[in-house]
Amino acid sequence: MLDFRIDSFLAVCKYMNFTKASEELNITQPAVSQHIHYLEREYQTKLFEYKGKKLFLTPSGKLLLNAATTMKH
Repeated sequence: MLDFRIDSFLAVCKYMNFTKASEELNITQPAVSQHIHYLEREYQTKLFEYKGKKLFLTPSGKLLLNAATTMKH
């Protein structure tokens, strides 16, 4: 069974926006942020980075996205 925080990660990846991800998941935006911070601490790497106001996946984030997508299916 996948950690529920992975669903938050996948939603953020889908929208590249924490607020839209929270709306899809019907949870608060701070909860989504906490889920992402938890995963970053757990895997000891940054998953997202901001360039200006735009959100991008880091190389580590791309690896987790590929793995999580595979596990989800």
